[in-house]
Amino acid sequence: MDRQYIDDHHIVARYLADQLPEPEREAFEAYYLEHPDMVREIEATARFKVGLAQLRDSGELAALLKPTPWYARRLYLAVAAAAIVIIGMVFYIRTATPPLMAANVAALAGPSTIASSHIVLRRRGSPLDAEVTLPSAGEAIELRVLPEFVATDARYRVSLARIDDDRREQISAIDHLPAGDDGMVTIYLNAPRIAPGDYEVTIASDQATAADRTSRFHIRVRPASKRTG
Repeated sequence: MDRQYIDDHHIVARYLADQLPEPEREAFEAYYLEHPDMVREIEATARFKVGLAQLRDSGELAALLKPTPWYARRLYLAVAAAAIVIIGMVFYIRTATPPLMAANVAALAGPSTIASSHIVLRRRGSPLDAEVTLPSAGEAIELRVLPEFVATDARYRVSLARIDDDRREQISAIDHLPAGDDGMVTIYLNAPRIAPGDYEVTIASDQATAADRTSRFHIRVRPASKRTG
């Protein structure tokens, strides 16, 4: 996949609308991991869509698109500009704190490369199902989780909880995650926002039924290794 293909096939808009088939989605994600400028374009497109949606929901979009006399056009343009600025500020404030966990690296709104990748699966005879060492510099951590069942709707929900002694606190969750051809469900952690400690990864069917199961995995996040020399 190249830039010409992305522009001709409206890949960015379709990606944000979750309308890309799996091969195109994987090819596009591989492309933007190698081209940071594409990540900025994705963010700009997402903000524009949110701004239009909020104007539409408030009824202001229809009013702004309505023909107006020449003497009122300057006022309408000023109102539209102010509304867009306010929407941009609100959107920025809401997204100022990047997500802790996401379905792809771009959605983490910060890390652009994968520092390490880890397979999370049931380890017989071990209290830990995976061990992760934080990178010395902030980037993304890839977790490939193998559920112990096949979801009836072929989609999964993954949640992450912090474990402190006997207390368990859910800190993030993602819905509608597909499994890859190898049966694994992939998520990405925002390394700068993860503190060392013990965590529980829970994976369940996206649309739970009586026949569905839940898999729980215990992972330990270790602090970044100290550099020597």
